[in-house]
Amino acid sequence: MFGEVDAWRIKTVLVGLLALAASAAGWKEDLTNYVRIGVRDAGYSKVVLDCEDENMAFVIRMEKDFEGVVYTRGSFHSRQGPCFLDAEGGTEFVLKFSYKDCSTKYDDKLGAYVNTVVVQHDDDLIFPGDLAFDLRCHDQVTVNASLGVKSKISLVDPDPASKQPSKDEEISATSSSSVVTLMPGKLTPPKEEL
Repeated sequence: MFGEVDAWRIKTVLVGLLALAASAAGWKEDLTNYVRIGVRDAGYSKVVLDCEDENMAFVIRMEKDFEGVVYTRGSFHSRQGPCFLDAEGGTEFVLKFSYKDCSTKYDDKLGAYVNTVVVQHDDDLIFPGDLAFDLRCHDQVTVNASLGVKSKISLVDPDPASKQPSKDEEISATSSSSVVTLMPGKLTPPKEEL
């Protein structure tokens, strides 16, 4: 597609445009007034979360060849597996990590292990068109108390500083099994997965 020099030029132009916007704002205003990343329900054909006994497995199938990065929020700068994957082409990518790794937290209120995975087309910067998914794996005790929801995937804004959508605007999929699938435009998993 693009060579390294072309990609570098595009990054340089985009960074320059961001700098101009910041300069026009007098460096006193947040750049989110000029650049909005936003939640996007496109660019992927399928996302699967498998809540195993000791691990969380995230699988994404992209619509087109992908050469960006896939990582759990908080692991971008370390760039270390299993929390970070530098894709060098292809359409399907997997992150599999323990509930004790990759900034995974146990949320007592939800009774679930939670994490966020970011799918970023550029190796260094988040741009519109990038994706992020909140992952939720409920423990066995909570499943009995929360109407059988065992796993959940929600689309969120990849920009960690942005306001996340309300529950009414949320694009998500839930399952009573340990495996849940989210597809673009699908708000619930297919019936065979329930």
